[in-house]
Amino acid sequence: MNSLFLLNPPKMQEHLIIDGNNALHAIPELSKELTRDRNLARDSLIRFLEPIHAGENCLLTVVFDGRGGKGRIYQHEGNKNYTIIYSSSVQGADGVIERMLLAAKFPERIAVATNDGLIRNCAYEAGASTMRIEELIKKLDGAIDRIRIKINNKQGGKGGPLANKIQLPDLNKEKS
Repeated sequence: MNSLFLLNPPKMQEHLIIDGNNALHAIPELSKELTRDRNLARDSLIRFLEPIHAGENCLLTVVFDGRGGKGRIYQHEGNKNYTIIYSSSVQGADGVIERMLLAAKFPERIAVATNDGLIRNCAYEAGASTMRIEELIKKLDGAIDRIRIKINNKQGGKGGPLANKIQLPDLNKEKS
């Protein structure tokens, strides 16, 4: 075996599972939106979490309670690493998260974001870690900062994220 591998093993990809309904109620802006339009609030949460997926290189799954009938699973904007699950009306989002934890081959790679004590206890029992929704927001802020730094570094630190790359002629020189 390569000794470099032993000294610097590849980082395992984290799987972040978010209790969507819990997050909707815990984030004030989304909670207000939830009172007006549930679907719009869900979409806002999904978009709100995009920087975590982009900046953290993690699998991201948001689980919502379904509205009657069978559950649905889809990939956000076709991205296989960002999954949205709507539970069946029988199982509920908590049941989906619990089954995911119990079925995981590597639960130590899973972090569950929720303020729900029962789901947090289930995660601990399965060997996963947890974070409160407030910690998820801090993680989001960190991901946004890292993305901002990457963009700035790619531009050589000049002009902010929307620096003009087109070289314009100096019109004063042409008049002389």
